[in-house]
Amino acid sequence: MPLGGALLFLSVLASAQPRPADSLRSWARFSVLTPAGPEAPKPEVLRQVNRLLWATHKVVKGEYSAAQIARLYGTTLMSLQSTNRDELYLLPRYLTVLNKEGLLYEVRKDTETLDGIVARFKIGQTERRQLKEWVVKANGLPGYALIDDYELEKGERLLLPGIKINFDTYHYPVTSVQRLSSRFGLRRHPISHERRKHVGIDIPKPYGTPVYPARSGIVVEAGWREGYGMLVIIRHPDGFSTRYGHLSKITVKDGQLVQRGKTLIGKVGSTGNSTGPHLHWEVRDRHGNPVNPSQKIGRR
Repeated sequence: MPLGGALLFLSVLASAQPRPADSLRSWARFSVLTPAGPEAPKPEVLRQVNRLLWATHKVVKGEYSAAQIARLYGTTLMSLQSTNRDELYLLPRYLTVLNKEGLLYEVRKDTETLDGIVARFKIGQTERRQLKEWVVKANGLPGYALIDDYELEKGERLLLPGIKINFDTYHYPVTSVQRLSSRFGLRRHPISHERRKHVGIDIPKPYGTPVYPARSGIVVEAGWREGYGMLVIIRHPDGFSTRYGHLSKITVKDGQLVQRGKTLIGKVGSTGNSTGPHLHWEVRDRHGNPVNPSQKIGRR
């Protein structure tokens, strides 16, 4: 064989051999998880298979809720919400679906490790160790992943059993809240100068600042009300309601479903009894009694 041909043969032979850097850990990944195959497989396929599978689901006419879709695939609403990082109060066109309960986590970069991911969702050492054991078992990871900081590759997916994200909590209705111009409780009214209870909080913002629902719900009033000026009232699933006053513009109507932080309901203004552009925001319980909004942030 000519020298050039021999060198080419040896080069091909060498490339066919496993590289020293290819450890058992690298090869083990090929048996951990595989994509579900078709872009939108029949739900009963995922529901009946014991192994973890996921797919992209296209929402079609007649599918009215995420809970309905979750049942089709044999999972839970909370799992779909957590996996899609969306409350799914309003259905998007496409959803990532899975056939197990938990959060399906997608690795975003090659430097991520199993310990790092677990640390995002659990604080205590005992809780982290327990979650790590669940993740290893649920995803069929090799046993040494329990004692080593197992490395992951970008694009891999891991089921995190028992992990859920609670979206049904209160958020500020405007972004970047730096201060309040008036808090909840007794105060001297800026116009009447009478000392009386302020049943909400005032958030100073420039005229035209977008306003979004603090929680998802249904609009029960959208229009002018004495004192409030341009007002939107949203009722939430637990019977509580929120009010957004002094708006310059309203972009929703009565009976409309709105989602927290996503549906534009209006813009900051100074209508009604107001001394300048700001958002007056109230939280009321199911009996109509005012509750301090500042104490509801991040809670239900």
